[in-house]
Amino acid sequence: MDTKIDEMFYQTQVMLEQSYNPSLEMKAKMMGKEFLNLIGKPLPDLSFDWPMATLALALEEGYSKTRNHNFLDTLTSFYRFSLKKRKHFYFLDQIMNGYSLFFLWETNNEPWIEASLKNMYEYVSHYPPTSTGGLPYRTDYPKNVLVDYLGMVCPFLSRYGKTFNCREASRLAEGFLRDYLSHGMDRRTKLPYHGYRSDNFEKLSIIGWGRGVGWLLIGMVNTLAFLDRSSDEFPSLQNDLNELINTIIQFQDEKGYFKWMLSACEGHADTSATSMIGYSIKRAVDLDLIESKYIVYADRSLHAVLQSTDSGRVFDSLADCDGIGKFPQHYGHNVWGQGFGTAFASVMMEKK
Repeated sequence: MDTKIDEMFYQTQVMLEQSYNPSLEMKAKMMGKEFLNLIGKPLPDLSFDWPMATLALALEEGYSKTRNHNFLDTLTSFYRFSLKKRKHFYFLDQIMNGYSLFFLWETNNEPWIEASLKNMYEYVSHYPPTSTGGLPYRTDYPKNVLVDYLGMVCPFLSRYGKTFNCREASRLAEGFLRDYLSHGMDRRTKLPYHGYRSDNFEKLSIIGWGRGVGWLLIGMVNTLAFLDRSSDEFPSLQNDLNELINTIIQFQDEKGYFKWMLSACEGHADTSATSMIGYSIKRAVDLDLIESKYIVYADRSLHAVLQSTDSGRVFDSLADCDGIGKFPQHYGHNVWGQGFGTAFASVMMEKK
């Protein structure tokens, strides 16, 4: 198993390194996007978007277990390339990169790192909220709140709140989670919809999208990891987490996988969803948020992910969601499958 995980680390590190050592073709695309950003027509930055953040998370978790300084060097180079001269953020999902930036700041507190973290917080704190207090995933659709953003933004805010003793950041994280748990869940299955409309509370897209469940879980677990346990909101969120995990584990198949949509029992397995759920369960056990008996479900999930891994590359990961209700049924090797798969394998390792 250790050899397989070592190969996963290698592939993950290479993928992150490619973001700051781009090919000539990628450099041309990046220059074009920067021009559009300058004239007010921003496009997603593929070198600094949420998939890159999954790779950074994997190397943070990997370094915490192995003390492999190559991981730390790669993270430093990635953030230095992506952030040292960056003054503006254009998309909410870019903020996920800030989560592991705290880890870098803890090991190397250069002024530009702190400035970047504070710029990210300013972006989120001034992002136009919905009438219910949530955040729209894109400002072009100001009433559509999607589950994805909870795992991208809330852990950053909670970690920011603890690091800088900023109660408002912690409060925002708690509020965003509470908003979605109040308005974005299906009453019968107790699973999240992909989203909801804040003006009429209409639920959007499918119930129990596997990666969406993973986004909610990661949002809850990695937010609770940094919240004050004596706060009024902590026990309520912890209880909601326990109830959600008890619901989710019923959908794990006999091989340890979770499907692309949890209730699609005969549908395709999704390693990105399986990794996100397994990662969250193991993190929750380690943080004493849930009982240790749940580790069996993480063990099964790791076995499944490793079965879908070849030469360190994680396969069977669902393609990117093209929008609300658009889930292309393409499965293979992609950045988020690699990132979350390696992050999951990392937390399952014994610390050296």
